Amino acid sequence: MTTTTEFSGTARATDGEPPVRWTTRWETSLEPREHDDIAALLARSYASTTTVFTHGHSWAGARPELRILGHHRGEVVAHAAVIRRFLRAPDHDTSVLVGDVGLVAVDPDRQGLGLGGALMDTVAATLRRLGLPYGFLTCGREVRGFYRRCGWTPLSDHALRSISIDLALEDHRHNGMLLPVHRSADEWPSGPIERNGQEI
Repeated sequence: MTTTTEFSGTARATDGEPPVRWTTRWETSLEPREHDDIAALLARSYASTTTVFTHGHSWAGARPELRILGHHRGEVVAHAAVIRRFLRAPDHDTSVLVGDVGLVAVDPDRQGLGLGGALMDTVAATLRRLGLPYGFLTCGREVRGFYRRCGWTPLSDHALRSISIDLALEDHRHNGMLLPVHRSADEWPSGPIERNGQEI
């Protein structure tokens, strides 16, 4: 089966190593063996959580629309998933289109080498290519600083109502982060946010 690369680039090589090759792939273009490779990376990266990634099952909640992949010597070493969706701002009776990002992972053996920053640069470039006004993700406090350094803004004053990976309704969370892409953060509506769909 022929697959389509929507975006590709390279990161700087270090210590004589070949560069990481970045590609963005639509979900329907992935082969079963690629899902296996992604699932193996996610299992290593999320080993301390209750999220289980099994053979051939490379997603946790909502199935992504596309994947950002970093390959090094033929191995998947970095990953992020994106799905386009509308987040509802109930105080304004409006919805905002975002690229909802999840399953961000770098091979634990390769952390600290700049791969995370390169991955998020590729995520941002992909959101721009898709013409999205914003990127959106949720994260714990322990990684918020990383995303801030990558240009994301915490939505600390915006309570989030969302459907979790295990289909539970979570209310009054304050773990959202915003990436202005084609619109300014100043244009983001005030008040609570509702993600009326399961997180990735």
